[in-house]
Amino acid sequence: MGSRRRTAALVAGAVLAIVPAAAAQRGGDESPPKAAATRLVYADFEQTDGGKAISVRGGGVTVSSYQEVDLQKTTVKGAADGSNAPELVRIKPDDPNHLAKFDFAFKAPNQWAGAGLEIKGQPDVDGKTPFDDVSGYKTLTFQLYGKGVESVRVEAISRGHGVDLPAGYPQMLIKLRPGLNTYEVALKALAQPPWVEIKQDTRKILQKLTAVSITAYCEGCRPTEGMLIVDNVAFDK
Repeated sequence: MGSRRRTAALVAGAVLAIVPAAAAQRGGDESPPKAAATRLVYADFEQTDGGKAISVRGGGVTVSSYQEVDLQKTTVKGAADGSNAPELVRIKPDDPNHLAKFDFAFKAPNQWAGAGLEIKGQPDVDGKTPFDDVSGYKTLTFQLYGKGVESVRVEAISRGHGVDLPAGYPQMLIKLRPGLNTYEVALKALAQPPWVEIKQDTRKILQKLTAVSITAYCEGCRPTEGMLIVDNVAFDK
């Protein structure tokens, strides 16, 4: 996993290379690294399978989109091969650290639309994703740069282990700051949105977690182009 200090020092060049208007907003007072036993590194985008990004333990990493009106489809662009994998980018050409990136475009009229990155913790076995029990962790942290939206939605997902939902998994909305920043989500603060009809205990989802998603979204959408860049997704105790 790339060093946060190196990312902080070089992020201006990285994001400027990707998005000329961006500037880093990283602090220099990072806490000392935590002991390995207190952290589950979920994805640092240094592993690949056939050139495509995978999570630290080999789970799939994909980009997807949705919208209210199918005639006004949200578009996403990740890897150059046109697959549903994100593009892997670097801060500078000589920096070995990789980040996951995808571009998106929202169209109107749409009352709602979104484009997101989903990270599975483990590779599928016989068509089913093994789960991780992360209920003993306190926070989910990740680095994120966003353009085109003011906030993103972070969701804890479980599929295939008895707590599936058609939509509306426990989530939190994160307001974005300029530049590439580290964000922290308290797992106890994750909650299903009010409109969800099927209720699930958040702890049960965390006990059977199969994926984490980070999604750019719009409501009452206007035509918008943007991008998300993600790195160093981890659970901490």
